[in-house]
Amino acid sequence: MDAGPGRMAYNAGMGTVSGSELDAWLSAGGLVVASSDRAARAVLAAYHRARRSEGRTAWAAPRVMPWQAFVRETWEGRARDVRLVLSQQQELSLWNGIVQASGKPAAAMPGPRRSLATLAMKAHALVCAFAPKYLEARTRAAWDQDQEAWSGWLAEFDAACRDRATVSADRIVLELPDLLEAHEEREPLLLAGFDRLTPAQRGVLDAWGEWRPVTQDPPAQSLAFYRAPDARAELAACAAWCRQTLEAEPAQRLLIIAQDVAKRRGEMERALLRENERGADLRFEFSLGIPLGAVPVARSAELLLRWFDVALEEQQVDWLIASGHSAASERETAELAAAMRTVRRRKRQRTHWELRTFAAEIPTLARSWAERMRAAQDRLAAAAGRERSPMEWAEIASRLLEATGWPGAKAQSSAEFQAARRWSQVLEACGSLGFDGRRMQWSEFVEELRAALGDTLFAPESEDAPIVIAGPAESAGLAADAVWFLGADENAWPACGDMHPLLPPAVQREAGMPHASAAMDWEVARTITERLLRSAQEVRFSYAAQADGVDARPSRLAIEMVGAPQQVPRELAEPPAPDPLAIAYEDVSRVPLITHGATEEAEEGAGEPPGVPGGASVITAQSQCPFKAFATARLNAESWEPAEMSLTPAERGELVHAVLHSVWAGPPPRGLRSLADLRAVADLATFVAEHVGNAMQKVPRRVREQMPAEYLALEERRLARLVTAWLEYERTRADFHVEQTEVATHVSVAGLPLKLRLDRLDRLNDGSFLVIDYKTGVVSDRAWDLPRPEDLQLPLYAGFGLDAEHTLGGLVFAKVRTGKDLEFAGLVGDAVSTLKPDLGRRSPLVTRPFESDQLMDWRDKIEELARAFIEGRADVDPREPPKTCEHCDLHALCRIQEREPAFDEGEPAEEAADA
Repeated sequence: MDAGPGRMAYNAGMGTVSGSELDAWLSAGGLVVASSDRAARAVLAAYHRARRSEGRTAWAAPRVMPWQAFVRETWEGRARDVRLVLSQQQELSLWNGIVQASGKPAAAMPGPRRSLATLAMKAHALVCAFAPKYLEARTRAAWDQDQEAWSGWLAEFDAACRDRATVSADRIVLELPDLLEAHEEREPLLLAGFDRLTPAQRGVLDAWGEWRPVTQDPPAQSLAFYRAPDARAELAACAAWCRQTLEAEPAQRLLIIAQDVAKRRGEMERALLRENERGADLRFEFSLGIPLGAVPVARSAELLLRWFDVALEEQQVDWLIASGHSAASERETAELAAAMRTVRRRKRQRTHWELRTFAAEIPTLARSWAERMRAAQDRLAAAAGRERSPMEWAEIASRLLEATGWPGAKAQSSAEFQAARRWSQVLEACGSLGFDGRRMQWSEFVEELRAALGDTLFAPESEDAPIVIAGPAESAGLAADAVWFLGADENAWPACGDMHPLLPPAVQREAGMPHASAAMDWEVARTITERLLRSAQEVRFSYAAQADGVDARPSRLAIEMVGAPQQVPRELAEPPAPDPLAIAYEDVSRVPLITHGATEEAEEGAGEPPGVPGGASVITAQSQCPFKAFATARLNAESWEPAEMSLTPAERGELVHAVLHSVWAGPPPRGLRSLADLRAVADLATFVAEHVGNAMQKVPRRVREQMPAEYLALEERRLARLVTAWLEYERTRADFHVEQTEVATHVSVAGLPLKLRLDRLDRLNDGSFLVIDYKTGVVSDRAWDLPRPEDLQLPLYAGFGLDAEHTLGGLVFAKVRTGKDLEFAGLVGDAVSTLKPDLGRRSPLVTRPFESDQLMDWRDKIEELARAFIEGRADVDPREPPKTCEHCDLHALCRIQEREPAFDEGEPAEEAADA
């Protein structure tokens, strides 16, 4: 057999053993060496299935060892020195220190430095496996640039290993042939799951003696290559094939091969689960695991340990609470979730939460959780005053988690138990980083732990599912009765990869390292394809003719070995979408609002009615969409704004309101009440600055804690300039007197009790009253237009909040906006005479005057909306779809997407008719 670069380098002189004889080999007590842990588990699982199928309940454990374990055990049994074989974490730690000391720009930050150290360690592993002669410094003398830098790092790594009496696990493979004495008799080996042998592996096997690979059965009798329209149709065909195959023969074992399994994991799961929705019972599992740091039980432990020292992002706190791994009971989890909802309802959300700050927000019911967390944090604070060995920190971390109650009180599943055990192993591995006397701070230890969790793949023990999903290389050693290879297009198979950036290209090509050339990738892919074609009686290849909107061509390798692609058979084609199970039903029933006689009580003087939650916003919502009013006012549905470290636009608006309220609260000299008072202020900037300073005391605590003092100073100056500019604008008004600010009143509208609040009420020079609302955002008086106004706050107050003897002169928005024109916008009876004498003839305030009939029309519309709300009208009827729906967060409740066809962006949506 050709043992050239890139081809399977087996010992042709020793012959081969048929895959069907593997079971007999193990039954006779023979030793099988598998290419990986995954392949070893597959061999063991196949052997155990065979014994169970024979009706046996007990049997001797077969002798199967992964390659790394075989090498390690053989070396330790023959080595005469006391060197420590470095674990992956320990070796990476050495490389990380060497890279950090190099002064490279990429080594300045922990993340890039670790990535560069990982690259350096992989380069060392490649040289050991494929080109060990380059471990000699003299052979690297001509290397330059990045390769020269790595050559220097390798020399430092060798020196560090000598000084510490350690050895890389990649080096013991090279030392082992010299330790295998020629006269020693050793049992023959059977190799399983090897697509190719590296020179280092071949050296060990040749020195061992007799060995032979497991060969597969004859080529598959049933071959096919399918072309699907797109990736979804390809996955659907594969899922349908799985269902049909298992329905015909439930004992079959199926293997699905796909490139980028980790990336496509979600869509593959959905495709198989859709078949289950159609009545199938497909059980499947992935051969390749996911990073342990993404497994909930491990991630929760890492987040807890970090939280004891630094603040967590709010979404991380949300996740930690929802996971339940930090709570002593399900009730405690519910209480913590309720606490977070309360925080958001009170607008106290933060981008980051320190543990003590969050614990202070916890209500009495969850005090036990807060006490446990504070106790653990205090315990860490007592230990974190100095550097400690990683082993000490690992012990402290374990005790801290135990004190908090991790991994929670709920019963663990088998997978969770395995993940918790794997977490403990990673924690222990991080504790071993002190092998060279290294000491570190707690934060550094937690960062090492986080990185190790990201580097460690976790897959729970196989549940012997009939469908296994794996990548092409990872499938080596996996047994199956039928195989489906997904994604066999020209760009994906053979798989293309990049050369290693720290090794010279010539060296990589000479040694036949992975991805050293396109020809080598082709040969490796051919080897894997040949193995797949012999691994089962039925083999299917497929590809999507279009991916991400780009046409794709079939793999030339697949065509050469399987044949030209054909259309997916009809029986495997994705079935048409079934009729919806839900039946469209127009619910015309209504649940009236019971006001408990609030209106009558108000009329009889029994007291103020409480008002419906939301006040004027209820009527506005009823006009925008009846369901929105019902959901927000009666179901208490609310949207939560994302947390920000700085002031939010809403908080900036509240500060503007607070300053202007303080300014116009009067009397002079502390405040103002009229235009005369305003014009009498000699130093307006100083006057405003005092009021701004008082208002800034209301800045939320989270902003004061998280933002620098310079930020607050800038905000204070910005606010002072804005208010000063606005007051300068008001100085040009016609004479006026401020009657009230922050006016709060209770009214009854068609029997609906409402609590209203108005920013300001002015008496104009003609005796009429002007209703003013401060706005710091984009507004327009067109929002009041009938028949379905978009905003009814001012019309509602003008029509129902003023005393009967008050004459309405107009209603306006005061547009107090940074960087924009400061002006009034609205409707005024005679704007030039009563509001702004300098208005031009084309000003909207002049061209669209307020008329008393408008107030009557608004009153009629508002009463109509109030009655509709009381009657329980809650139909999903947006005022102007899709515009009205763009800023609404109730889609999950109203499910308008399921009721209406998608809006065509090219055509205006039809306005819904009034009920």
